[in-house]
Amino acid sequence: MAFGEQLRAYREKLDITQMEAAKILGIDHSALSKYEKGDLGISIELLMKIKDKYNIPDDQFLYMLQDKRYKSNDPILEAKESKTRYIETFQEEYVKEIIHLKEYRDFTMDIVNFAESDKDRRKYILNRLNKD
Repeated sequence: MAFGEQLRAYREKLDITQMEAAKILGIDHSALSKYEKGDLGISIELLMKIKDKYNIPDDQFLYMLQDKRYKSNDPILEAKESKTRYIETFQEEYVKEIIHLKEYRDFTMDIVNFAESDKDRRKYILNRLNKD
């Protein structure tokens, strides 16, 4: 499987959109789309940034660079671990910038206390964001 295809699959496994990934990587989403389709070559610097921001394990990244499919002993567990690593990195990098704001903490508590399901939370968040 080509590197771009694996890159897209890994991003999707992390449950992040192309727009979110592009913002995190500091590139335009159309460029990311071209990278994932294999229509555009990726610089060494960007490759390292992708590995870092997506938290791709070394052995898996090496397989991806060689256009080889990485075979995991437990793909479900690995997917969960990858997503957890991504979320932890995201929190360390972005949430720390706003966690001291009372409004952020109030908003977070509202979201958690408001709804039982992710679908309800998502609806609530979108409604709150559209009000402000």
